[in-house]
Amino acid sequence: MKKKSNTVPEIVIPKGYEMDEILDMGEDDFGDEQPILTEEVKIRFE
Repeated sequence: MKKKSNTVPEIVIPKGYEMDEILDMGEDDFGDEQPILTEEVKIRFE
């Protein structure tokens, strides 16, 4: 049986990129849909 990890997922933004370029979350793409799951993540800039 696998043990559930309690670590927080991490998003890495490569050097030279802006957060908006990596996380293109335009509301027009999703319409009125709500996310199925939301959770805390760490954002690390290189």
